[in-house]
Amino acid sequence: MRGLVSVPVQGRLAPCRHSSQAKAKVLVAPVRPAGPRRALYAGQRALRLAAAASPAAPAPAAPAPAARDAPHWQQALAELDKKEGRKLCVVQTAPAVRVAIAETLGLPPGSVTPGQMVTGLKRLGFDYVFDTLFGADLTIMEEGSELIGRLEAAAAARRGEAPPASAGHEASAALPMWTSCCPGWVSMVEQSNPELIPYLSTCKSPQMMLGSVIKNYFAKKLAGLNPADVVSCSVMPCVRKQGEADREWFATESGARGDHGRGGGADDCACGLARDVDHVMTTVELGKELPETEYDNPLGTGSGGGLLFGTTGGVMEAALRTVYELISGQPMGRVVFEEVRGMDGIKQAAITIPVGPDSRYKHLETAPGQGVTLRIAVANGLGNAKKLVKEAAGGAAPYDFIEVMACPGGCIGGGGQPRSTDKGILAKRQAAMYTLDERNTVRRSHENPNIQKLYAEWPGLEQPLSHLAHEKLHTHYVPRGAEEAAGGGDKK
Repeated sequence: MRGLVSVPVQGRLAPCRHSSQAKAKVLVAPVRPAGPRRALYAGQRALRLAAAASPAAPAPAAPAPAARDAPHWQQALAELDKKEGRKLCVVQTAPAVRVAIAETLGLPPGSVTPGQMVTGLKRLGFDYVFDTLFGADLTIMEEGSELIGRLEAAAAARRGEAPPASAGHEASAALPMWTSCCPGWVSMVEQSNPELIPYLSTCKSPQMMLGSVIKNYFAKKLAGLNPADVVSCSVMPCVRKQGEADREWFATESGARGDHGRGGGADDCACGLARDVDHVMTTVELGKELPETEYDNPLGTGSGGGLLFGTTGGVMEAALRTVYELISGQPMGRVVFEEVRGMDGIKQAAITIPVGPDSRYKHLETAPGQGVTLRIAVANGLGNAKKLVKEAAGGAAPYDFIEVMACPGGCIGGGGQPRSTDKGILAKRQAAMYTLDERNTVRRSHENPNIQKLYAEWPGLEQPLSHLAHEKLHTHYVPRGAEEAAGGGDKK
């Protein structure tokens, strides 16, 4: 199963996805206590936390607001070690983490260890381990629908008609639409190119979408808890994901009132809000904890076409797989888009989507019977992104959809990933992600049964771009001045 799934502890292999045991699994499975081993790890962590807090120890770098009185990783471990008043602790792991965490354990670059990683996280004390791939698939459902809405709005504008509206939200006609899941890129737009804000997708990143689902759907519907009673953590390849989680409006009605801020751990606050993601650990920070958890050999395989989010061109490819079938109204003849794969700094392509007889998007055709042509671009690194920004500013950017990843190679080369002297490290990590995608039986986000179940069972969600979707899964951006940029005021 894909999405919100819990991998068994104690190193046992998960059942085959087609077995009766797998089909009988619920959306999430409760953790089994790790016994005295957990107490041992807690004591060992206490020594490290005390050392990190001592004046002699250098303060860990974390791009977080001044209100945070300790780094994310310290606060996350402190929550796990609480003996009284302990809240339900959950964690999500990003796609790029599973192809790099093995390097912190001395395994070769490109080794894939999702089962081993999940086992270690549960032995550290997390009650549930979720896959950010679920958030990636959800992002594609919303972002793909948003792109189609913008294409429709632009077509209506050319005809002199009013733009279409969905759930009371008027579709933007601003094209090209730029991706918004990379916080480094969003920070650059807000600080240096605020004129591009209307062109950014309003979709939250997979981390923040899943964080919202955890606090608004999982906590209330599946666990019977208030959002404030759940500590939501994540393991990410990027240090800027910590600043993204600290963005003020990424919060949920908590169902409790308490002390604002996160110095004490969970995020109930006087304003009645709970952060969607409380604490973010990087791949390297988690790797420092895992060697003490008595790992077995690597177990299992990764899951989901959403894995491609972790590498440059992956967001574009995942979006194309869904947008192609939504527009055409018929199955796609291919799954792989070689046009957006690889490590080139800038990749460009024109993808023509045939419009089937039952498609509701015939009005988007370039000419009758010629299909819909999507002009796309992928920028790998902010230097290349600036080239596309300059091109767009000059009116010479003939694109409908642009993906930007700030780090070389995308998230697989994020600042929170292990460092290596291997010059081919990114290519090996990327190859591992492509392999995981190929192994998966469900490779399109809209075919994920757990995503379909979420839209069906979360009251009010119903479909992409619904009112609740806009409220819980989308966001907005603000221009940020030079002073804030110089002072490290990045909230994204």
